[in-house]
Amino acid sequence: AFQTVQAGYAQDGLRLTDALLARYPKDATALIIRSQALRSLGRLAEAQKAAKTAWSAANTDKSRFGAAMAMAQALSSDGRRTSAQLWLRRAAEYAPSGRALAMAKRDFGYVKSRNPWTLDITGQASPASNVNNGSRRDYMTVSGLPFEFEIAPESQALSGFELGLGVAASYRFTPKAEQRETVARFGFSGQAVALSASAKAAAPLAKASDYTYLALEAGLSHRRPLGASGADTLRLAGTLGHNWYGGADLSDYLRLSMGVDHSLSDHAALSFGVSGDVTARADSAKQSSDRLALSVGYAVAIGSSQQDRLSLQFETAQTASASDEVRAREATLSLDWRKGAPVAGIGLAAGLELSQQVFADSRYVAGGREDLTLQA
Repeated sequence: AFQTVQAGYAQDGLRLTDALLARYPKDATALIIRSQALRSLGRLAEAQKAAKTAWSAANTDKSRFGAAMAMAQALSSDGRRTSAQLWLRRAAEYAPSGRALAMAKRDFGYVKSRNPWTLDITGQASPASNVNNGSRRDYMTVSGLPFEFEIAPESQALSGFELGLGVAASYRFTPKAEQRETVARFGFSGQAVALSASAKAAAPLAKASDYTYLALEAGLSHRRPLGASGADTLRLAGTLGHNWYGGADLSDYLRLSMGVDHSLSDHAALSFGVSGDVTARADSAKQSSDRLALSVGYAVAIGSSQQDRLSLQFETAQTASASDEVRAREATLSLDWRKGAPVAGIGLAAGLELSQQVFADSRYVAGGREDLTLQA
């Protein structure tokens, strides 16, 4: 039956599987072959049904692998590529040999490259000493005043546990192999906290729900080559979002960006970008802002295999706002290195960033304020 289907005689192979299944209806191998035959004949719904029955009847890794592969192939032919990817992951789990695993990975890459949908789900759970982004001190000083102001316990750093969840989906309108690419993105992220017993004792008025953060956004991006040489690429993107904090509306925001990547060689490139952000605060209209940023970057492949990547970027930005604590000038210089191949199965990266924020006016410091931050 298998050889007949492989030789291209799907109808004859189907008759052979009918005879095998009449003898024993739960013959997983016969069901797998039947699914392949039905797929070759374009009877995709029946092919999926046969593969699903084969999966139920399978009792060895080899038969489970075959059933999962047959289901993935039938689903892919039916245009259901996301479901096919899930079945190929299942097939990889039951691959009976290295060759079978390589086959599942190869097919997964093929289906993924033709699937316009991409879904990313991320999760986080960790203890933290400052779940509310509070002050690490219990008092503050104001320039020119001879006394200190006590900071409310709810605004001081509170310990506890952080839980985060993010779901992002994107749809690619153009085939992945094309140089032009248009992608729509949709995302949701949220973070909740649980206060420790010591935090509850220190700040009895604080509630964990006060620090819940939620964000919802949608965006569209486009990338295309500029000119006939292919050395330059244009990038356009727009994102619209809304977020909540403590169960109340926090802000609406719109972000637009445009950039150009210029290839200097096979291993080096320059990038130029401009972006604008408009943020409308729902909790405090005075803190609404408009931000304009300009950036330039350089990236180069290094190392003996030219797989490691070194990048340098400079960005300057101006934020306009009615609030003295939001209106500022910014400058950031960053250097990043990423190892191309894992070392002992571990991906390696390192970065250094120096940033400056200058506030011309401040309610708390006479003559304005300057923040200098170094991160490694």
